[in-house]
Amino acid sequence: MNPTLKAMLELCEMGLAIHWLLPKSKAPVNNGWAAAPVASIATLEATYRPGYNIGFRPGKWSVVEGHEIVVLDIDIRGGLQYANEAYQTADTILGGKFDPHVMTGSGVGRHQYLRVPIGESPAKANTTLRQSDIWIRDGQVCISGTKEAKPAFLIELLSTGKNVALPPSIHPDTGKPYEFLKEFSL
Repeated sequence: MNPTLKAMLELCEMGLAIHWLLPKSKAPVNNGWAAAPVASIATLEATYRPGYNIGFRPGKWSVVEGHEIVVLDIDIRGGLQYANEAYQTADTILGGKFDPHVMTGSGVGRHQYLRVPIGESPAKANTTLRQSDIWIRDGQVCISGTKEAKPAFLIELLSTGKNVALPPSIHPDTGKPYEFLKEFSL
């Protein structure tokens, strides 16, 4: 079986609200994905096209064993030199329980899947928990507020209304796959 279809089937059976993403992209194939009913396995199989990436909707749409799934997104924007600080910060946020499940196709970003009681997902689609005090533009340290500058790392909690790419999706910038770092179970 095609690895993408196999992953889709396993993730749907877990309870994640799966939808297709454009090839080598984080953008959903269909408009209105955020409010659409959760797609059935049959619909996903019928609408799959070679090269599609897999996405899912965290929060109220994805329920696994009686819990909604939200994602702690650790986005490293300043390169490897800022990764350890970001991982240590995430570890602190999670009270020493930082155990990433997915390495993003960037090679340094991480997605940690968290269970929350039904109805207790954050109301905001994304909540910034921490960001680096150092800002980067074109690979160089710069002053916060500089046009097109970004924090060297950003840690957000993603919930209802967000879209998250899943393995074996291909990252749009690097062409590398998202990977489960260990056996994936929720």
